[in-house]
Amino acid sequence: MTSDAEPIVVLGGGLAGLTAAFDLHRAGRDVEVHEASDRFGGKIASSPVGDRLVDAGADAFLARVPQGKALCEQLGLTDQLTSPVAPVPAYLHRAGKLRPLPEATMLGVPTDLDALAASGTVSTEAVARAGLDLTLPATSTEGDISVGAYFRQRLGDEITERLLDPMIGGINASDIDRLSLQSASPQLAAAAGRHRSIIEGVRELRASLGAALGSGNSAPVFHGLTGGTASIIDALVDHLPTDRLHLTSPSLLPGTGPTVVATPAPAAAELLATVAPRTSALLAQIEYASVAQVTVELPTSAVDPVLDASGILFPRVDGMIITACTWFSTKWQHYARPDSVLLRMTSGRFGDRRALELDDETLTATLLGELQTVIDIADQPFAVRVHRWFDALPQYVPGHAQRVADIFTTLAEEAPHITLAGAAYRGIGIPATIQSGHDAAEVVLANG
Repeated sequence: MTSDAEPIVVLGGGLAGLTAAFDLHRAGRDVEVHEASDRFGGKIASSPVGDRLVDAGADAFLARVPQGKALCEQLGLTDQLTSPVAPVPAYLHRAGKLRPLPEATMLGVPTDLDALAASGTVSTEAVARAGLDLTLPATSTEGDISVGAYFRQRLGDEITERLLDPMIGGINASDIDRLSLQSASPQLAAAAGRHRSIIEGVRELRASLGAALGSGNSAPVFHGLTGGTASIIDALVDHLPTDRLHLTSPSLLPGTGPTVVATPAPAAAELLATVAPRTSALLAQIEYASVAQVTVELPTSAVDPVLDASGILFPRVDGMIITACTWFSTKWQHYARPDSVLLRMTSGRFGDRRALELDDETLTATLLGELQTVIDIADQPFAVRVHRWFDALPQYVPGHAQRVADIFTTLAEEAPHITLAGAAYRGIGIPATIQSGHDAAEVVLANG
């Protein structure tokens, strides 16, 4: 099919849809993007807080996963790439105190029990319980066990709830007892499959990652952009023909021409209800969590202590509405100012809608009040931004990978001219979402 053939239609102007359109345009194909809202970007956005634009969605992506950095290089954003500068990765909340996230952990899994005990992050009893992992019989991961079920068996309840939950559960806005180990953390799932002991498996994983990076390597773990991650969206839009980009455009299947559906799963289910009813039914089974964020700028003199870390994680077991607090002005050099601190408080998880039921003023006061259990705040914010992300994060329940395989197989049978892209399928992070766009474009090009 040549460039003057029937246009390829991309429904959904988020990161996945725009990446697919970018690849197709670079391949010489005529492509149209239709976005139902009044802006491109989906769950990636920036908006004002005071006198500057601040990320309202993801503010970073993993550096060791190549898709994010590679796309930035293709888009001419290399000079904007940056990495966190905070001397401490994060703190954990425990009983009204801040405890450092233990260094000898990976996604909350300890690799050095002595260091974990010395950190004071969990009790001595919890450390002793985790040590049983080294001698317990293997825990089967067949049938796609949940994160909670697996790690409660291996490491006990306290470490699962105070280390694994705020890390893996927080990233996914999920209940770890209904979160797929295989889909939410494939690296840990692979380590669990290779070793009887997950501690030994993660030790090997850390060593292999270190070997791949090289001894003495100081490569960053995360990348961000000085213009915010929304710079990726702006650049993708700039690289596509203006007359092929449509906002506030109803999401309607164009017919039998090649189409990429890059909308959230519920919207995709509605779109496909007539042309691919079995696929639609499978898509409708994917659930979503909603989150709310309050970003504030406060006078430095009114905050004690000014955090020396990228942020604070609040375990679900503490019962607080706040789940995390990102200290933008410590984490990123481009947000640092001597007279103010900039921080973002996040709330909301699957099954916990308390934050969504509060108005903006009450939500702001509630989150600031919970933060004040560990940070003394003696003045009102200079600026406040409340951002609510409804149905933002797909929930990867046990069996998710098989459901996704069934979705793509069934869609190929029912409507082979349509392919899917987005965070609902094989990863929620920026690199995974970019890869889903690449994959969709590749399928379209392979089909001619």
